[in-house]
Amino acid sequence: CKKKTGTGSGGTAGMQAALSDKEPAHTLEVLLFCVDRHFDGKDKDEATIKEDVENLKHLWRGTPQHCRAVRPDDKDSIVSLRLFTVGIDSIERISAVKLFIPQDVHTPEARKNVAASIKEVHKRFPEGVPLLDPLTDLKIKEPEFKVLLSRAKELASRTAEHIKSTSLAESERAEKLQLHTKKTELLEQAKVLRDEARSFESIALRDDLKRMKKVLRRLGHVDASGVIQTKGRTACEINTANELVVVELIFTGIFQNLSVEQCVALLSCMTFDERNKGEDDGDPTRGMKSFLTNPFLKLQEIGRAVAKASIACKIDLDEDEFVNKFNPGMMEAVFAWCKGAKFVQVQKLTKTFEGTTIRT
Repeated sequence: CKKKTGTGSGGTAGMQAALSDKEPAHTLEVLLFCVDRHFDGKDKDEATIKEDVENLKHLWRGTPQHCRAVRPDDKDSIVSLRLFTVGIDSIERISAVKLFIPQDVHTPEARKNVAASIKEVHKRFPEGVPLLDPLTDLKIKEPEFKVLLSRAKELASRTAEHIKSTSLAESERAEKLQLHTKKTELLEQAKVLRDEARSFESIALRDDLKRMKKVLRRLGHVDASGVIQTKGRTACEINTANELVVVELIFTGIFQNLSVEQCVALLSCMTFDERNKGEDDGDPTRGMKSFLTNPFLKLQEIGRAVAKASIACKIDLDEDEFVNKFNPGMMEAVFAWCKGAKFVQVQKLTKTFEGTTIRT
């Protein structure tokens, strides 16, 4: 037994090792009958095949990429005994029969003698080679092991009687088992990737949270110790617009010099997010009265300051895009409505639908 990476085998053990992407911690070197895969080609002439058969005795190392398991219809001339490296977890059963293997199996004569010994064992035990009994041969006395062994035998019996075992051919059953094994491995890999994605997402959220805290400290919502200040408590009460911008409007005293109608009209810029039909994409304040234009320009100035503070704290934000979200398209209509104008007159000041005007 060696502690290194294995490559699998040409038989059942090799198939299981090849299916697994994980490198085994411990490996074994085993001799297995196999067939070189290049014999499966149908375009070879008899001379080439004969030459390949002659060269088989010089090939002693096998891999799943170049060898496959022996099939019932394979000719004896193309079957060879080769040395494979498999993971220790690929060993399913151990025979009670012990053969003496030469220390050097690289020579054709040594492998030929081993092959003859194996064939002799199969001839003496036509019903199957006896296996090591864990209770009588290995002397395992733990009660828990006996319970597990009993469950394993019961499961094997139920598996043998299952409809998939009785109705499907051996090759078809092996193919379906291989597909199921692959599916299980893919599901396990998907679970690992999902967990990894969650961890990355958590890291990203933590980084964003740190940046947001820096913005709050920069704008005075919390102090250096993280204690919430008056601006921060005020922002907690705002939930229909950008809290940072509204709080800056309040604490800079913008609303003190405005009438109620102007305040409501200014706040509509942060809740109205539609563009009026035919609205010019240039200056959004074009055509507006000065008593509405000046507060809106102040809003843009404060919005730009908040955007710059966020960008300085490495928040992913576009300054112009952030400022352009404030839409003055409903200011005149809201101002007139607050002044007592009828709804019909209000609608004449805007080209939006009635529902949009009411929601704003």
